[in-house]
Amino acid sequence: MLVALLLSIYVPGVVRAEGGLLSDFFGMIKKWFESSPLGNIFNAPVKRIETIKLGFYPESFDFNAAEPVNMSTNSSEISNFKGSVSVDMKNKVVVMQETGTGLMIKESLGTISVNGLKLTSLELKDMKLVLTTGNWNETTEKGSVSLNDFLGTGTIKDGLIEIEGNVSRVVKG
Repeated sequence: MLVALLLSIYVPGVVRAEGGLLSDFFGMIKKWFESSPLGNIFNAPVKRIETIKLGFYPESFDFNAAEPVNMSTNSSEISNFKGSVSVDMKNKVVVMQETGTGLMIKESLGTISVNGLKLTSLELKDMKLVLTTGNWNETTEKGSVSLNDFLGTGTIKDGLIEIEGNVSRVVKG
């Protein structure tokens, strides 16, 4: 780009000419650079962080805490938990299975708070949703939403799961 700028200053009309020798040369360099492993440096999309609050009403819900989270229930606190969490709204129970150990915790469903919740992606289909992001509020009885790169907190209650935090992408279906 600097070479093109200098050439346009010192040799007027050469770089600006369409189909000229120099513009063809720069076109070939551009094509090569875009196909090289470094090509994405200049045209990679920038992730925009959005803050959301989402409430959803599933019959059951499973997630994997790949990064350690801290959880608190009506009767206990769990620090640095890393593993799977299964929520069964019908039977009003939450089962936590720690990765790499035989530890399993079965808790009656009350209010469970999860701090440091990180989800790479979340896709919810055909369920009651309450979504707030920026100045956009939406409530639907049978909607769909997809989130990417969620980081925040979660609350599990009888019949309702709420998450609040930052995401890089929200797509409403």
